[in-house]
Amino acid sequence: MTLFLRRSLTVIPVVLAAACTSAGPRPVPVSARYDDDALERLRVDQGQHEVHAPALFALAPAPAAAAPEGSWPTEAERIDVLSLDELLRSVEARFPLILAAIEELEIAEGELLSAEGGFDLRLRTDGAAELQGYYQNESGRVALLQPTTAWGATVFGGYKYGGGDFPVWEGDRQTNAGGEFRAGVRLPLLAGREIDSRRLALWRARVTRAKADPLVLQKRLEATREAAMAYWTWVAAGQKRGIARRLLDLAESRQETFELSYAEGELARVVLAENRRLVVERESILIQADRDLQRAAIALSLFWRDDSGAPKIPDDARLPEELPTPSDPARITHADDGNLALQRRPEIRALELALEDIDLQVRKAQNDALPRFDVGIAGSKDTGDAISDPDDKGPFAFDVFLTLDVPLQRRGARGAVRALGAQEVQIERKLQLARDQVIAEVSDARSALSQSWLRLAQVRENVQLAEEIEQVERLRLEEGDSDLLRVNLREQQTASAASMLVDVVAEHFRALAEYRASLGVSYDEFVHTAP
Repeated sequence: MTLFLRRSLTVIPVVLAAACTSAGPRPVPVSARYDDDALERLRVDQGQHEVHAPALFALAPAPAAAAPEGSWPTEAERIDVLSLDELLRSVEARFPLILAAIEELEIAEGELLSAEGGFDLRLRTDGAAELQGYYQNESGRVALLQPTTAWGATVFGGYKYGGGDFPVWEGDRQTNAGGEFRAGVRLPLLAGREIDSRRLALWRARVTRAKADPLVLQKRLEATREAAMAYWTWVAAGQKRGIARRLLDLAESRQETFELSYAEGELARVVLAENRRLVVERESILIQADRDLQRAAIALSLFWRDDSGAPKIPDDARLPEELPTPSDPARITHADDGNLALQRRPEIRALELALEDIDLQVRKAQNDALPRFDVGIAGSKDTGDAISDPDDKGPFAFDVFLTLDVPLQRRGARGAVRALGAQEVQIERKLQLARDQVIAEVSDARSALSQSWLRLAQVRENVQLAEEIEQVERLRLEEGDSDLLRVNLREQQTASAASMLVDVVAEHFRALAEYRASLGVSYDEFVHTAP
């Protein structure tokens, strides 16, 4: 039995500690000063590290830990670790929902262009000819009309020609030999002055275009947040698979020693059978861990895509060997983050733009209740030889004309104002709730970061204590004061503590992803503004 203990102790390294040691890149101090742009607080000075993304989002490969032979590729065969930076860049560039949301920009641009068409320069022309009869004549005219956004004014100009014999009552159709040139402007004084249908359509199209930006940002925030969640689930599954693999290695190494001891008559068969049972049990656990890792990799493939946009299932070789070292969230979070989120969150901006849209419609409805009172001025001048004596067409003519259209009951306008007023109140209440929810989400994300950071110290100590107890139990076994069942229990406790540490670290980085999303900072924006 003593020979067995000595042999077994030589093949039982403290491998579970390697599974949970946070040996990632050393965190570099970050100023907690609250800048106008919170992106500065989300950056970490990378120092000498060749890392192209902030520590919040990227996972740099850690130094290789002790591992069983063949469990990781050699340096020549090593595949680059899949970092969160690489994943999120893929999401920003190729994720279908983001690409679909970007098409909203094109749709809005098209609608805006269509609304601008209401102010296109227009050409009007007509003509007539009386070829037989008592009066024989021909006439025609062409005009250009340019609606403007300035007070609803319409500028016009044109040319007309009328030659031949005209009856007295159609004398205005007749011109001198060179025709008549005319120009003027029409201006509404009441209804249509501040706003009209053309300007309403244009301004609403601009609001619609502005709404497309929050929609795209919303999809980016959702996609990158979900991708980060899937990423850390995948990384954690890989770490847990490693823990299960190492547990099995311990039992298999021990089995080899037991078989030698049993063959030499130093070990009872029941002990050999008990350890074999542990091998089988841990093989089952490893199979389940493999399944969990495969499921996490498949879920991650929805976000990690190739150049053609097709999902890619990450190979196990691209798993990080170790988890990164979390940083104190006090260096990242700030008490004023709620106000920042209120300015940046897309759902808040979308509701604010919806209020702007309602305000435009209210202005139009109120304006429609006013009388239509337009004034126009025009100047005209005939050119060419005179057709009468004296020349009554030759002098320059200046005209002023007025039109008045009074809606008496105005029920259409009053009804529209009433309905739009109710919609405005409705959106304001939704906006109030949305602001409260944003503040709550930022607070919750900050709390999750802080709590995971506090838990980290406890679970690390738990791992250390479990390892110490496991070592003591092995020494007791060597002295004959313990047995295999107790050693197995201690190994299981150490593995459980290591798995808990993996969960807490992964939870911390998930909370970081939630925190970034709660501020309304897209990863694409962060990358493009980072130095």
